[in-house]
Amino acid sequence: MSLALSACRGAIAQPAEDAVYVGVETSAATGLSQASFFAGSGRRTGQVTLDFRAHGLAQHGHILVVFPRRPGNRFAVVDLSSLEVRAVVSAPTQRHFYGHGALTLDGRTLLVAENDLGTLQGHIGLYDIGAQPVRIGSLALPGAGPHEIIRAADRDSFYIALGGLETHPAYGRTPLNLDDFRSQILRLDLSSASVSPLGVWDTARGVSLRHLAADGHGNLVVGGQVVTGAPHTRDVLWVLTPNGTTQIETHGQLQGYTSSVSAHGRTAIVTSKKSGQALVVENGEVVRTVAANGASGAGLSRGLVAVSGYQKLILNDAAIPVTPQYEFDNHGLALTS
Repeated sequence: MSLALSACRGAIAQPAEDAVYVGVETSAATGLSQASFFAGSGRRTGQVTLDFRAHGLAQHGHILVVFPRRPGNRFAVVDLSSLEVRAVVSAPTQRHFYGHGALTLDGRTLLVAENDLGTLQGHIGLYDIGAQPVRIGSLALPGAGPHEIIRAADRDSFYIALGGLETHPAYGRTPLNLDDFRSQILRLDLSSASVSPLGVWDTARGVSLRHLAADGHGNLVVGGQVVTGAPHTRDVLWVLTPNGTTQIETHGQLQGYTSSVSAHGRTAIVTSKKSGQALVVENGEVVRTVAANGASGAGLSRGLVAVSGYQKLILNDAAIPVTPQYEFDNHGLALTS
């Protein structure tokens, strides 16, 4: 797996048929984002302009869903075959989105992390993602602050990083329950509409669990953000296996802040925009560190390694500069065929 730097060549072409990775670039002037597509060589293959600041992404076949940064209130459904925005969906009254969602195995139903502004409790909104996306319900969660949600590889079982922090747009991003918040990982079975906790562990006290990825071998790699205590003294990375939970020793390289987690096989990439580092984790241990100024986005799949900083995306052996007057934002996604 190479992360060496080299020059990037190639012109933008439409549509993004050869794209293997999509990243979020955000305008420094307007705060609005674009979804930018890249081939394995590093060549830009297309882009989609959005009317909000984007955060997370989810894909199934020719459908890409782009979610807003918290507390955004609309997400976009993009047709990858034409790179056209097929629909923009607004949140219900008294709800906002938390930046992430996931699609069912058949691609027909979308699950979106939401905040109820009346109770400040987390919910998962459910949408029929047909030609005209329609909201079909929601599921209540046992706490506040749901962030990333992912699907198991072979079934409609989902894992949710419940950050535990109550927030309201009237108070910005300030947590309102620092003294008694509890963060945990949840499992959601869609067929039975049941939500069950995977547990709360002592080493995660004072940490809001935000990001997670499944490594393909029944394990979850979970990253958090320190909200109490000194960030540089805390490790904020765990691996959950069928046999239990183990904290991954990072020697403070994430500075108490995980920006994204991507996994494939037994390898994961974990980024931190605070430290500017991306950690390569194999079998529960950090085996390599990649310096990427403001490292935030990551994508990992067979034959693809991508890490983005504010001004540069490192994709396989290509170093790709950001669009002028833009910055790479928090997340990227390895596209599947």
